[in-house]
Amino acid sequence: MARTKKVGSTGRFGPRYGAKLRRRVLDIEKRRAEPHRCPSCATKGSLHRKAAGLWVCRKCGLVFAGGAYVPYTDAGKAARRAIAQRVSDSLLSLREETEEEVVSPAVETPIPVLEAEDDTSAGEEGPAAE
Repeated sequence: MARTKKVGSTGRFGPRYGAKLRRRVLDIEKRRAEPHRCPSCATKGSLHRKAAGLWVCRKCGLVFAGGAYVPYTDAGKAARRAIAQRVSDSLLSLREETEEEVVSPAVETPIPVLEAEDDTSAGEEGPAAE
């Protein structure tokens, strides 16, 4: 059998397809075979590819869609960051709106007190004089 120290699993292609393409295939196959961490139970090595784009955790049974060769793609990570940022911004704006609507109980406005005038000091002309 031929040695595959440099070419690894792409030795099966022989001299066909060009060295650059064989290196790309080698990188993809290495990343696909390495152990991945489950997003649900966080165990490393129990996540396996069921089909192209489908990943299953053998420990917790979670099945989710990911990349064809890796469970988390760079585009998916960027999208997840953007979604998280939008959600946090909307939560912050909702928090600011609710703070504006609710009056803080620590700041109380003083209630004006009206002092009543005595009827006796006004003279004898009131209803009590009759």
